[in-house]
Amino acid sequence: MSPLETVKDYFAALNAEDWELMASVLHPELDLIPSGSRPRIGSDKAIAMFQKIFERFPVHQDNPTRFLEAGNTVVVEIAFAGSTADGTKVAFEAVDIFDVEDGRICRLSQWFDTAALASMLES
Repeated sequence: MSPLETVKDYFAALNAEDWELMASVLHPELDLIPSGSRPRIGSDKAIAMFQKIFERFPVHQDNPTRFLEAGNTVVVEIAFAGSTADGTKVAFEAVDIFDVEDGRICRLSQWFDTAALASMLES
């Protein structure tokens, strides 16, 4: 599987909350660097973080709008839209940078304006 195909499977798993598929595309020793939060090492910790986020945002869609591939690295521009459990709507742009080895994501850094998201949640 190409790095781009692996990343597309990641987004399919994320949007469907398909944790079995997610586990298959994440390297067991994944290095996850989320925006505004501490790093997570290991696919199990990453999946637990995603599950916790989606408890707060039960309606969510990460829509990849642009893919840039260079060797084993894939950069993705994303339009996120969702709502919190109490119905507060949120939308923001993000960039994720993936490093893929042997068909599995071994490093993922996520970038978005955390202050803007916090402001949306305060309204």
